[in-house]
Amino acid sequence: MIQTPALRAMKASSGFSGIAEAITKVGHSRGFALNCGMLAVLCTTAESDDEHAALTAEFLTFREKYMSAVSPGTDVGDYLSKFPDLAPHRRVAHDFRAALAALPDDRVDMTRTQAADLARCARCDVLPATYIIINRLSDHETEQIAQRLIKMQEKSALVDGMLAEMTRIGRMIGLISINASVEAARAGGESGRSFQVIAEEVRSLARQSSDVLGRMKHRISEDDGDVVKAGRHTTF
Repeated sequence: MIQTPALRAMKASSGFSGIAEAITKVGHSRGFALNCGMLAVLCTTAESDDEHAALTAEFLTFREKYMSAVSPGTDVGDYLSKFPDLAPHRRVAHDFRAALAALPDDRVDMTRTQAADLARCARCDVLPATYIIINRLSDHETEQIAQRLIKMQEKSALVDGMLAEMTRIGRMIGLISINASVEAARAGGESGRSFQVIAEEVRSLARQSSDVLGRMKHRISEDDGDVVKAGRHTTF
């Protein structure tokens, strides 16, 4: 969809990019957690040293990615702190991070039972928690855009009223120019011709004003249409 100035202004003023970034990074952390659980199980069931080494390398990579994504000092962490109702679900994510942090940095040193527990935690605890966080952020995003839509519709109504008044004034100018032409014809002579030139100029200005108002109305209707579409299609 073409980004009009009105739509770009709506997104910038509503904090749209912050929410979108948070949703994206929370979604990534969900995948990192699931991969950690799966790879932990695979590491403990590897049939050869080479397979174990390869799986360990992958596990350590996703472990580092998850720990970085869920780090308390990140911008996303600061942003999520604005939602007190998400605190229990964020705690689940941080507890999983603590469990990963307690593991060695260079190997997978756990039993099959421990690996299964880690995978279960990722699937049964972290996954639902991240879904709740993402849904909450999506709802907040929708609320912000809805509020912005209302404000823009109010401004649009105000502009429509001003355009209607300008259109009325333009029509009055057109009528005045017609009356001036009639009076010029009655006056005749040099005075009448001068009066006629002025009347034509006034009529030309009235036509130009009408054309400008028409273009303004068309542009405003395009912006309004884009804003409505944005409100309908900005869910995660």
